[in-house]
Amino acid sequence: MHLVSKSDIGLKRSNNEDCVLTHELGENAAFAVLCDGMGGANAGQVASKMACEMIAQKIEMCYRDGMTISSIENMLLSAITTANVSIYDAAGGDSSLKGMGTTVICAVVIAGQICVGHAGDSRAYIVSRSGIRQLTRDHSFVQQMYDKGEISIDQLKNHPNKNLITRALGVEEEIEIDFNTDYLGEDETLLLCSDGLSNYVDADEIYQIINSTEADKVADALVDRANANGGGDNISVAAVSY
Repeated sequence: MHLVSKSDIGLKRSNNEDCVLTHELGENAAFAVLCDGMGGANAGQVASKMACEMIAQKIEMCYRDGMTISSIENMLLSAITTANVSIYDAAGGDSSLKGMGTTVICAVVIAGQICVGHAGDSRAYIVSRSGIRQLTRDHSFVQQMYDKGEISIDQLKNHPNKNLITRALGVEEEIEIDFNTDYLGEDETLLLCSDGLSNYVDADEIYQIINSTEADKVADALVDRANANGGGDNISVAAVSY
């Protein structure tokens, strides 16, 4: 199993509000969690770090060999909702953290089975030799507009309000999490990324980079391409492959 990740400040931000953590859970099992924070001063950085660390700790504590995908989903739901409450309470108890929140995308891969939980516009893709497909659907205002037929795909990609999301950890006491399950075969890669990658490197470029790069260098190559294409946001990626 190959497990790589990287988080980069990009070229135009003064601090990095992304956070990404990965860890192997045993033979043929691993997890990755990626968060993209938001809020004034350093609040976004606080939110993303809190979420990543709490979710990672919960997974490492609760994971057991032989868990079913249903059990994995329940574990992720518990981890993410616990992180949501903690961030919400922290924001309410400290004026300097008021309004902070973070996207979250978390995946567990076990013997080729994938369980992904997410809220916000951080994404999961599966990349194979034959193509690339997005597992997640962005929780954003422009995605809602596109789903209703109000804007075209080109307008969605270039809309001035593209960064406005409809779900984030820490904003409300309760959070709705979407789950996706799938399979990861040989010569396939599961990619998690913040919008600092997906807004600057399109799906075709991601496909080409992953299929032309050694597995242990994929994270560096993707971050380098996002920076080469403008690097206007923090960039975080995590990739899992067999």
